[in-house]
Amino acid sequence: MSDADTDVFYGNLTSPAAYDFNLSLGVSEPDLILDSDTTFSYGTHFTNWGARRLDWVQAFHLPLPVLEGATFQHYLTQQGQAALEPFLVSAVAARRGVFAHPPEDPGHPLSRAEYGYQFDASAYGSLFERAATRSGVRKIAADISAIDAADGVINAIHLSDGQTLTADLWIDATGAQATLLSHIAGERHSARRLHAYLTRTETETPGQAVTTISGMPYGWQAKTALRSSNLMLTITSPDSDTEVQAAFATGPERSAIVDIGWRDMAWVGNCVGIGHAACVAEPVTIAPMLLLQRDIERLLPLLPVSDDLSVERREYNRQALADYVHADLFTRALFETQPVDGAPYWGAALTPADERLIRKIEQFESRGLHVAYDLEPFGPEDWLILHYGMGRRPLRYDRIVDGADNARIRQYLEALRNNIDSAIRSMPPHGAYLNGLTKYLRQQKGEA
Repeated sequence: MSDADTDVFYGNLTSPAAYDFNLSLGVSEPDLILDSDTTFSYGTHFTNWGARRLDWVQAFHLPLPVLEGATFQHYLTQQGQAALEPFLVSAVAARRGVFAHPPEDPGHPLSRAEYGYQFDASAYGSLFERAATRSGVRKIAADISAIDAADGVINAIHLSDGQTLTADLWIDATGAQATLLSHIAGERHSARRLHAYLTRTETETPGQAVTTISGMPYGWQAKTALRSSNLMLTITSPDSDTEVQAAFATGPERSAIVDIGWRDMAWVGNCVGIGHAACVAEPVTIAPMLLLQRDIERLLPLLPVSDDLSVERREYNRQALADYVHADLFTRALFETQPVDGAPYWGAALTPADERLIRKIEQFESRGLHVAYDLEPFGPEDWLILHYGMGRRPLRYDRIVDGADNARIRQYLEALRNNIDSAIRSMPPHGAYLNGLTKYLRQQKGEA
């Protein structure tokens, strides 16, 4: 049981890691293409962001080249190159509206690109439900009517159809309401309250392989192109509801108000919360789906083999809290810019300074260094692209780059840009690629 309306806070975009994760649960990429409205995505295009109206593509990308012992950004600084995006093939492809699967040839510029999926939550979830049924998971069509809990342990759950369930371990996947966990755990720490609206418009041609997030005075809007429709997710402060609703031609398909935040302990007693039951992250990044995936991946190897759950519980909570805190750090970094004056949403987004984030920003701006912490869900490339997108540039570079031949480095960077541009020009539009792939997959299955 989950709250379908609050599912809008998962957003509509996965990370590239979803490919292997989905496959491990019995959902293949052909399943997504043939049996849902899912499309491909190179990441998120932020536009009109903050008072400075920043514009960049937060692209999915494999690690950038390390040249003669120094990371890529040091050579950009030494060569006086202020822009990173021309060297990110996935970002360039996203802006051009084209898509193709990365080739296996490591010498091809597109081989460095990565992609995730743009999805509709209901259709996406149905694929996993069907896969679980094929694996022997039994679905009970009943609601929870009562919960017997005492001394931090859930003893039994009573259902609306008269059944009573008992278990050694409960997994709470009921969404932000945390129906099970809330009976034995404290409240989730809340940073702020947000209101989400999801609207849909039908379309005949899929749009770009990138989710576009546009900053608004009342918050932001994310446009996601699916096969036959466009989704628009609007996130705002509840104080701006009147202003937002006036902008809709028709009522939203879904709406929900949720407190953003997480639990210090996602596993309490004999109940472990996953997804929104443990942490609700603002869907301005891929964090919501990424954290859900990591919750599941973390839980599977820690499923207890005895009645004593203490060791597994302690390790799960250690890793989970690190994930939640560091994902929040990445989100906070998006708001380390001049906010929109007089807007409740932007004012509430200005949280107290965090020393870890300050250290990350200062070290990058000073020396182009990436400060890493244990168990970060976002990697060095994610942070590098974010720094450049937010207008941050290193003042200094690693002096090791001065040992490289200056003309050769300049020639290498120029060739890289040209090769990316040439590769992009030969790629088909996202919609045309999807149609061709769908036809091919149906032929492989023997369908007309």
